Amino acid sequence: MANICTTNYVIEGKKEELDALYQKMKELQESGASVEYATGLGLLVSALGKKPEELECRGGWTGLVREGDTIRMTFETAWTPCYEVTNLLKAVYPSIRIFYKSEEPGNEVYQKNDAEGKYFPEAEANGHPFDLMTEESEQEQIRLIRAIQEGKIRLIPVK
Repeated sequence: MANICTTNYVIEGKKEELDALYQKMKELQESGASVEYATGLGLLVSALGKKPEELECRGGWTGLVREGDTIRMTFETAWTPCYEVTNLLKAVYPSIRIFYKSEEPGNEVYQKNDAEGKYFPEAEANGHPFDLMTEESEQEQIRLIRAIQEGKIRLIPVK
C-alpha cells in the first residue's frame, strides 16, 4: 500500500478556462464515476484526452470548489503530488496557474510551490519545513519517478 500524499490546490486563470475545468470535474463527480483514490485522476486524464496509462495519475480528488477567481480542491495520491496531471491541466488550459502544498507524513515529505505565500503562507507542517518546489524540481521528480518505474533506478530497502 502506498503512502498517501495529500495535496491542496488553488488554481487561478482566465474565467472561461476555470469554468471549463470546474465543469468537467463536476460532471465527472455527478456522473456517478468514482473520483476516489483508485480511479479519479485517471478519469480526469481521459476526459482531457490522454490515456491514463501514459501518465502517473494514481489518485483522486475531494473538496472541489469554485470560489471567486479560483478553483480549490485536494488530491490524494501515492507518495507525491501528481505533477503529470497538473502539467496536463496547464497544457489544456494554458492561462491557469496552479499553487499547491503537499504533505506525505510517512516519508516526511512536505512541499509547496507558493513561494510568495499567496495561498499557502505556512512555512512548516507538524514541525517539518515545506520544501519550495520549482518547475525544474517538479520535472526532476517526474524523471526520477519514471526511472524507478522503468527499473533504471533500483531502490534499496532501509533496514
